[in-house]
Amino acid sequence: EQDSGLQLVHLLLACAEAVAKEDYLSARKYIHHLNRVVTPLGDSMQRVASCFTEALSARLAATMTTSPSTSSSPKPYSPFPSNSLEVLKIYQIVYQACPYIKFAHFTANQAIFEAFETEERVHVIDLDILQGYQWPAFMQALAARPSGAPFLRITGVGPSMEAIKETGRCLTELAHSLHIPFEFHPIGEKLEDIKPHMFNRRVGEALAVNAVNTLHRVPGNFLGNLLAMIRNQAPNIVTLVEQEASHNGPYFLGRFLEALHYYSAIFDSLDATFPPDSAQRAKVEQYIFAPEIRNIVACEGSERIERHERLEKWRKLMEGKGFKGVPLSANAVTQSKILLGLYSCDGYRLTEDKGCLLLGWQDRAILAASAWRC
Repeated sequence: EQDSGLQLVHLLLACAEAVAKEDYLSARKYIHHLNRVVTPLGDSMQRVASCFTEALSARLAATMTTSPSTSSSPKPYSPFPSNSLEVLKIYQIVYQACPYIKFAHFTANQAIFEAFETEERVHVIDLDILQGYQWPAFMQALAARPSGAPFLRITGVGPSMEAIKETGRCLTELAHSLHIPFEFHPIGEKLEDIKPHMFNRRVGEALAVNAVNTLHRVPGNFLGNLLAMIRNQAPNIVTLVEQEASHNGPYFLGRFLEALHYYSAIFDSLDATFPPDSAQRAKVEQYIFAPEIRNIVACEGSERIERHERLEKWRKLMEGKGFKGVPLSANAVTQSKILLGLYSCDGYRLTEDKGCLLLGWQDRAILAASAWRC
């Protein structure tokens, strides 16, 4: 199995080199050969190789066609199936089966909770609220404060106003049941289109800005402005969680190799979590990770949305915009260790790096969590 895995890696790299050189004849041969040996339902290496083969085919098709509007060019990037109920189900599978999203949410929540410790009026701006899964546990923690729950306001940002309002409705119901004075404010905009007044900052409110797996999608020429705008809001804390990978390098081959290592580790962790014939696992891989891989490998320019950067790069960026790191507390570390203890496989690793926390699989870091203040 290990030999066939190595063989697949060599084939993929040879194919990527041929695609990079625009040697279409060789690239087609490699893709033809790969399609005969990979399967989206095999071992974890075959599954990940299947996603990368598909992504290389898409890149080849896009390179070979002169008209970008032809059907063979990469599909517009959408990380999820269009049916939102289906999205929710797949997202819930990942949320329950792997610690990645819970780690991101719990670590950020702990930092925000500590920053709000003595505050009576608090405001959280979530830059990508999605279904709002991050906030029930946080709201329960606020409700359990010995001094009583503060007045809580959540501003949820996302591209679909309708979806955000639905999330707001659910969170409002929960706040009501927990007896938390609560207000929800939706912003249906892309992050690059947000203006300062939309944050609706109020005097006397402690502010947290939460960015989980979202800032890497902001185009580089807008990111600096967005961070400067956040800094101008004078938040008590900014929580940042990002994929620990460098998928934004200028050279296709370097990016390809980095992505192959990164997603191989993720697929490996799914292998330890799900039975091999799990339909749920196939959905997670095909609907969540395959489109990310396709976007990193097949797309360039404004079409390439998944531009992950490593913690070191985020650190430079945040410090360059006047933020200072807030070390994550011993409580955050303990909580993450307890979380990992809930999973039956023991390949997950927790490491600390200058006050930041990284969650990895075996020896490969997958996510990095950090906290910042002005």
